This record gives sequence, C-alpha cells and structure tokens, in this order.
Amino acid sequence: MNKQEALVSLRPGAAWILRGNRIEWLDTEQTQPTDEEILKEVVRLTYLEEVSEYQRKRQAEYPPYADYLDGVVKGDQDQIDAYIAACQVVKDKYPKVEVDEVELASRQAQALFDYQLEEYTKAQSRLAQYQVALGREEQTEEVVIGQEWNEEAEEMVDVTETRIIASTIEPAEATVEQTTYDDEGVGTITSIENPLITKDSEERAAAQAIIDATPQAVIDAV
Repeated sequence: MNKQEALVSLRPGAAWILRGNRIEWLDTEQTQPTDEEILKEVVRLTYLEEVSEYQRKRQAEYPPYADYLDGVVKGDQDQIDAYIAACQVVKDKYPKVEVDEVELASRQAQALFDYQLEEYTKAQSRLAQYQVALGREEQTEEVVIGQEWNEEAEEMVDVTETRIIASTIEPAEATVEQTTYDDEGVGTITSIENPLITKDSEERAAAQAIIDATPQAVIDAV
C-alpha cells in the first residue's frame, strides 16, 4: 500500500495531484489529510491486506464451483457432499484471520514513531548546515598520520597534520536586482532579497517547526 491508495481511501472522490512524495491538493470540498492520517491509513490498509491473505489462499485452492452445480443438476448428493467436504478441508488449512485492533494500533504507533524520528533527524541535519546569509568559515581537523619517538618524553607520540574538512563559503549577497516590464515593454529595476537566502530561511524555518513539534519520546530516542 502507498500514499496514493491511502488518499483514495481517506478522501474518496477528492481532487489532488501527487508529485513524487508531495501532494498538490485541488479539492475545495474535502480537506487535505495530514501526514499522520495518511501514514496511519497506509499501515491500516497494509494490515487489512495481510489479514485477508487467507481468503486469497482459500480461493486459489477451492474445488471448481462447477462440480457443485453439476451435482445439483444431477441430484447427486454424494457429489454435493464431496464438494462441501473439499471446501472445508481448504478452510481448515487456511483459518479465518480477524482484525486485531490492538495489533493495528501498535503498528500505527510504531510507524508514526519511526516517521517522526526520521523527520526529526533530517530536520536536525538541515539546521546543522551553514546559513547562506552568513557563509561559512574554513573548518579543519587534526588527523593522526603516524607515530615517532620523542626524546624528551622518552616515548612514542602521535604525528598529526591539519586537514581541511570544509572550505570557506562567502556569504550570499543580501539582495539581487530584478527587472520587471510593463505592458509597453518599459523595464523597472528593483532590489529584492536574494532568492538563495529566502529559500534557505524557509527551509530552516520548516526544519525548526518539525523539531518543535516532535514528541519528547522521539527526541529521547535519538
């Protein structure tokens, strides 16, 4: 089961477009389901598919229904009884499975926990990136490349060297010029915030919102 099937189940007849993993909601009558609702519905549909597996297995092994009809037409009770007995053998082989609401709730809770943990981890990683408006200073680390004898200490000591692990990135220009044209083709130049900074700010705000909304139990699991 996937997000598309969950959307159809949650909002029958609603208008929407799924672009990759992003939903473009077009319906004006029904509200867009939340990510949590969609996730739980995917888990529910998957569980129901699993529970109903016994039905598909039975159907594949039941004797031909024509055997029963043939017995009815001929009035052959032995043939009818044989058909019913054969069906019972298949039913006994694949017992009926009932939906366990506790199991379903447990699966949904675990799936939600895993999703929140993944989103929290990605949000943390996003916030750890440098801010486009501020740039980044060069980052280095000391790496042990061997050992040598130290006469003064009379012992082997580490030999290290400094390596660059992240190069310097200059801050992005705060504004850029944008030219717009009127109906007569006359251009007007205006200064707007650098789109790179705007995008970076929006992404960082979205990541912070995810972190703020993450339950403490999920954070503790990191």
